[in-house]
Amino acid sequence: MQIQRILQTVDTQNLVIQVPASFVNRQVEILVITLDESASTPAQRRRVPPQQLAGRVTEKGDVMSSVPAEEWGIH
Repeated sequence: MQIQRILQTVDTQNLVIQVPASFVNRQVEILVITLDESASTPAQRRRVPPQQLAGRVTEKGDVMSSVPAEEWGIH
């Protein structure tokens, strides 16, 4: 058994591949599988707040416990 693995971005509904000569006149199985989206998308850069906001924000208490847990809509 021979295996040929090709990773390719599909731009249209047609996909043409070239197979090795040893595949000619043989029965082959063709699988087309989409890759996991998280593996194919580049890692997102960490967002950074604008420099003009640095030092201008102050916390006015515990923001997480100021609302009861049942009002968060998480059950």
